[in-house]
Amino acid sequence: MIDFEWYRSFISIYKNRSVSAAAKARIMTQPAMSQHLAALEAEIGEPLFIRAPRKMIPTDKGKDLYTKIVPLIENLENTTLQMIHDSSASTLDPLVRLGSPAEYFTKRALPNISSLNIRFLTQFGIANTLLEKLEKDEVDLILTTQKTNFSGIEYTKIEDEKFVVVTPFDYKFQVEETMENEKWLASQKWLSYGLELPIIRRYWQQHFRKRPDFQAYHIIPDLKSILEGIEMGMGISVLPTYLIEESLNLQRVKVLFPERYAENTIYAAYKAEQKNSPIIEQVLNALKNTKEPIS
Repeated sequence: MIDFEWYRSFISIYKNRSVSAAAKARIMTQPAMSQHLAALEAEIGEPLFIRAPRKMIPTDKGKDLYTKIVPLIENLENTTLQMIHDSSASTLDPLVRLGSPAEYFTKRALPNISSLNIRFLTQFGIANTLLEKLEKDEVDLILTTQKTNFSGIEYTKIEDEKFVVVTPFDYKFQVEETMENEKWLASQKWLSYGLELPIIRRYWQQHFRKRPDFQAYHIIPDLKSILEGIEMGMGISVLPTYLIEESLNLQRVKVLFPERYAENTIYAAYKAEQKNSPIIEQVLNALKNTKEPIS
């Protein structure tokens, strides 16, 4: 029985004249792309391409197959998108599989998408993990701070998040000393998301033009837990402003100097084939309607 994905891989190879280029365009591995082609050729009983050095040349059978199936597949994909967009075509609202960092989803994304008539299957993870899920078609859309050069993936900017130095509310310091003396900051007990001081490293490079030369006192791979650690007096850290709003209002933490901050861009990433999807467009528009958090 022929798998629909074999046809899509065949079309990609035909257009790119290369298995490796087709694999990149479809965000697949080259062996998986080759397996799709081999399986399709086995079912049809004839080769569809002549394997030349660095080039795939369609056979007469390959040309004939391409001419026949491309209009059918394009029509099928357009019909599917239209059915999803037309609420009268189904008793269920459309489903979007969304990947996001947990903290950003809860504090920023969720308030914006909660009113949409769209069902969400949400997965949490770090940037690399979410990108892998997108490549494998395990999610439709991810929220990420990393913008790669992989072909076949589109990026839409959502917002610039701000990071500030956060301390316990009763933390003792002299503002003028902190503003000028990098050594004073480096001598504090730092809570970090990882050994390489992510976020803290970006802050240090922006304001001190160098990498931080200290080690974190505590490693806690969860931003919300880092915030709770700061509230308990375990140390200080650099956190996004959207995460600390409630703690600031309750006077559990304070910002060391709000005029100094680092920025990080949040992108929505999705496969290029989803670019014209009305459902994805609706989600993107909702995500971009974010309000400026308290800093």
